[in-house]
Amino acid sequence: MNQPRMFSQRPDLHSKDKKGCEEGTKHKAGPDTMKELIVKPIRFLQEAPHPSLRKTIKFEIKLDKVKPLETQVAGHGSKGQGHIGNGEIEETENHCGMLLHEEGFVLKPVQGPPKGKREIEFYQHISSSPHPVDLQFYNLVPKFYGTERLQDDSLSHKQYLILEDLTKGMSAPCVMDIKIGARTYGPDASQAKRTQEDSKYLGTKKPLGFSVLGIINRSEKVDGFHKLDKNFGLNLPTESVSDILNIFLNPGESPLNSKRVAAKFSQLLDRVADFFDAQSMYHVYASSLLFVYDFRCLQEMDLEETLLEKCVRMKMIDFAHVFPGDGQPDSNFILGLQNVQRLFHEFRNALGS
Repeated sequence: MNQPRMFSQRPDLHSKDKKGCEEGTKHKAGPDTMKELIVKPIRFLQEAPHPSLRKTIKFEIKLDKVKPLETQVAGHGSKGQGHIGNGEIEETENHCGMLLHEEGFVLKPVQGPPKGKREIEFYQHISSSPHPVDLQFYNLVPKFYGTERLQDDSLSHKQYLILEDLTKGMSAPCVMDIKIGARTYGPDASQAKRTQEDSKYLGTKKPLGFSVLGIINRSEKVDGFHKLDKNFGLNLPTESVSDILNIFLNPGESPLNSKRVAAKFSQLLDRVADFFDAQSMYHVYASSLLFVYDFRCLQEMDLEETLLEKCVRMKMIDFAHVFPGDGQPDSNFILGLQNVQRLFHEFRNALGS
């Protein structure tokens, strides 16, 4: 039997600790582990690694210049749901989430091996490859500035990916994280991992090919923002998927502007769809689409196109499970993407002309 190939040194060994913040835990080599370890690795490139951010940014990252990323809606270290007033996110001991640097980029903790190593290799490759497919792919992901190590007792992680901050310049960012795919694990995953993943997001993952991991929305009536965490998506029934954009785009504030923001997101989704319809180099599992817009777009009396362009952004994120496509289309990703496109289309139609 042919073993699955992957862009990492060894396959995923799923680990979890009580706090969910550790960089990785040791595993005893049981039968499933030994079976997975014989998966033959395949590298993106053989070039020397690029471990330091200082090669692309000419200043040292200092801890007094970073703070917890308050608009993180999913992943390790993200806060629970509820209303959060302006400035209420405070630093805590052993912070394990993403960080925001005042110069306009985010620091994403590198996961424990092998997932963290895979994601670093993906970004190193995609940001430096001259291949036409890779050049197109890189346009769909946040800009990558390298990795850096931070040594401080207040941080549970020591190594970070340095990425573009998609909320930079926004006065009131609204954020939504949608994981794409009915299957959110790679071909190397153990049966236990497959069963665990397949048991989540039952209302949308299998039926529609996507999972809502979190939403941040705002209202003119209150300061700060309201956050829905993964529990919203975990409990969302199939027949209620229209709730997703009614919450995120808040058409009750300004239906016309909400519709225009949705149309802009549809354009960005079309670019991703065009890319996946044409490429067969990669199969991407457990990656998300991160939707971001500035709430002031909904507050404008006469929303100009130039402001709309600046206020609406969407990129693919999370690349710990990228495998060779071997000339086959990524049907798992395409299915979920098409249903997200349909979600925005139906939202716009519901608002009328």
